[in-house]
Amino acid sequence: MEDIFKSQNVIEEIKDAKKNRRPWIGKSVIRTLSDFFSYKDFETLLNQTGIWTPGRLQVLLDNKPIPQNDLFPAQQNISGDGTALNTEILKDAMKRGSSIVLNDIAGLSIGVLKIREALTSWTKGKLECNLYYSQKDHQAFPIHFDVHDVFAIQIDGKKHWQVFDQYAEYPINHPHFTNARYMNPENVRGSPLLDLLFEPGDLLYIPSGFLHHASCRQGRSLHLSFGLVEMLGMDVISHAFENAVKTEFFRMPLNAILREKDPVDFYLRKWAKQMKDLSSNPDFKKRVEDSLESFSYRANQLDLESDEK
Repeated sequence: MEDIFKSQNVIEEIKDAKKNRRPWIGKSVIRTLSDFFSYKDFETLLNQTGIWTPGRLQVLLDNKPIPQNDLFPAQQNISGDGTALNTEILKDAMKRGSSIVLNDIAGLSIGVLKIREALTSWTKGKLECNLYYSQKDHQAFPIHFDVHDVFAIQIDGKKHWQVFDQYAEYPINHPHFTNARYMNPENVRGSPLLDLLFEPGDLLYIPSGFLHHASCRQGRSLHLSFGLVEMLGMDVISHAFENAVKTEFFRMPLNAILREKDPVDFYLRKWAKQMKDLSSNPDFKKRVEDSLESFSYRANQLDLESDEK
């Protein structure tokens, strides 16, 4: 991380903000931004029209998405039926002030991979990077919260951000939370916790569940957003489920176990004992430990040079 951020103090501040789940802004904390990503890199990526597919490239104008069927009309190609980016539709949308979102770009840029690896080194989680390009007086998304922590880095231009209080504690990617992600501004209570102008080299940390929005008030804006997903208790439950498949007790019909007096209470006490026994099982503990250790993405570069002379 020292190669990316200007000082060790910056790193400690970021870690402290995450530990305490507190929104945080670091001004001009990236050491040499152009070493990692630039507006020219964005143009180069966007012009590789063949790599973009529905869902991976999104275009929005004033909170409304351009239909994917318009951006990616069906067509026949050498391998059969498929889709291809309609560049004329994209150019027209950009002329009208549309925003562009490029999803999951870490694998497309060595510089972005370096930033992701630096963040991974201490978060130990999965980090995916999306790119957001926006234009003056046009907003891509209304006030909302994310179901993951966000590390945003401003690359080009300026953007005004407001971060409000927490809407939900540790939300996850489930309809119970995602159906409530977007909010009418009139329903947002209280003053912003952060009200800032995001400039190149700045880093913004927003914990999951905190409401926020951003708008470009002049020229254009380009930023990278790293979304962090960490191992949850839900993941441990998934491991327990896999174990339950192999355990006779969990495969038995409940009626084969129940007794007449307090049947469900009786079953749940037996169920709790099974879970207690599983929790003290050395093999299960090792499985959870291994999963936690290997949870993050690894960006190992391929060495294609032959050892043969």
